[in-house]
Amino acid sequence: MGNVGDELNLAVALRDMCERFGPCPAVAILSLFPGYTKALFPETEVIPYIPATAPKRNTQVARVYRFLKRRCGFRENQYEVSSQFSCDTTNRWAEAIKRCELLYLVGGGYLTDLFDVESLILPVEVAFFYGVKVETAPLGIGPFKDPWNTRKVQRALRDGHVRVRDADSQMVCDGLAITAELRQDDGFRVREVASIDASIPGGEWPIGINFYKQHGGSKAKTVINWWRETLILLKSTDLPVEGFCFHNALQEDFSQTVQLFADAGLPIKLVRQPAFDFRDACARVSRYRAILTARFHAAVVASVAGIPTIAIGDGQYYRSKMVSACQGYPASQVIDILVTKPAEVMRILQRTAFPDANARYVYPW
Repeated sequence: MGNVGDELNLAVALRDMCERFGPCPAVAILSLFPGYTKALFPETEVIPYIPATAPKRNTQVARVYRFLKRRCGFRENQYEVSSQFSCDTTNRWAEAIKRCELLYLVGGGYLTDLFDVESLILPVEVAFFYGVKVETAPLGIGPFKDPWNTRKVQRALRDGHVRVRDADSQMVCDGLAITAELRQDDGFRVREVASIDASIPGGEWPIGINFYKQHGGSKAKTVINWWRETLILLKSTDLPVEGFCFHNALQEDFSQTVQLFADAGLPIKLVRQPAFDFRDACARVSRYRAILTARFHAAVVASVAGIPTIAIGDGQYYRSKMVSACQGYPASQVIDILVTKPAEVMRILQRTAFPDANARYVYPW
């Protein structure tokens, strides 16, 4: 759907799996957005993932059963493994898993209450039902507040080879008795699949602004006000700025960033249009003097390129992600919008992006 970080991780996973099993047709991609995925990886078979919902049983016994499950804290399954093989469903994806040697999960931090866990874990349930081996790339797992999602993930992953990308995810897995290997996110291998410039640009190169309303974070008004105040301060210093997209959907953060620039009194033409191809988006990040970003993989790519990075972590879920994105990279650091004021962001940018004491930019405080 245009999630740059997911496509970056997918490219690394394809590289690994093709080295392990051989190129297409030995390896295929299961995708919720097959047209987009095929455009990015035209040489690889792409199978549409279209889960079939479980049929509703309206007998008296079924209604009583559903009532008792709800009273005990359970929900009725939206999807069932058997439903994926019925004659009136698009079941090619399920048949492919049934016949394959390995199901390899790759993406980002999608196994959490913030997203539709049941739909995302269904391919794993199909794999285990037919005895297919399951492995994962380094994923973000949790946190969970919903016991239903917790049990779903626990049952699905406890017998797989699970890799996680941060310490918080490993702690979640430990609590669920899931053996998990801690490994750096595959986005740190960006140079294997995309060209990024390792040199830090100088002169009038702009500061990149990557706005995004993070899932599960503060109220929208609080977040927008913080970013608007930060941009107004940047505008007052005459520092060159440019909005860029490192999107989870092609137009979402673009439209949000355009509105933010307009609200801060900055020309909307300073917001770069989203790149269709994740490789172009990664290359763009590496051309800024510094970036201020709310997207995890933008922070990862900038850290690898040596670009000074201020990574926004709004809430525990994103703070944990951003710490793992910046750890080990001195030019990158994580801030929390509820703790760090916009004026402090300006001071951080001055220290990191403009360390020269004779720099021409003077801050009004």
